[in-house]
Parts: sequence; C-alpha cells; structure tokens
Amino acid sequence: MSFLKDLGGKIGEVASDAAEKAKELAEVTKLKSEISGENRKTQQAYIELGKIYYEKVKDEEDGPEAEYCQAIKASQETIAQLEAKIDSIKND
Repeated sequence: MSFLKDLGGKIGEVASDAAEKAKELAEVTKLKSEISGENRKTQQAYIELGKIYYEKVKDEEDGPEAEYCQAIKASQETIAQLEAKIDSIKND
C-alpha cells in the first residue's frame, strides 16, 4: 500500500509541475505576443517618421539620405510604369 501511496504522491507532483509549466508557457506566449504588437507599432512609427523626413529631404542632391531618396524615386517610377502596364492590359 505504501508503494501505491508514494506513486499517487509522485503522480500528483508531476501533474502539479506540468500545470505550473503550462501556466508559465501561456504567460510567456502572451507576453511575446504583446512584444510583437509593440514591435509592429514601432515599425509603423519608423515608417511614418521616414515618410515625413523623406518629404523634407527628397529634393536634396547631397547628404547621406540622397542615395535613399534616389532609390525611392526610382522605385516609385517603376511602380508607375507597372501600374500603367496593368491599366493597358485591363483596357485591351
């Protein structure tokens, strides 16, 4: 009988430990989800700030941002050309 009593106690401990680990995992998962949400907010703020800054410096020829502004302009031109091709296809 002592063996069964000890076994029951061990099973109870294991179940308790498993429940505690499950709670910890759930809390960690929740916190990681919140961190991901905050990272998305931060990234969006960086994007919006970059757009504001771009509008201020887009016509400057010199400076460290000139290369990036040229890349943005080139991409915008390519997008405009691709959109024109789409319109052309749709209107045929």
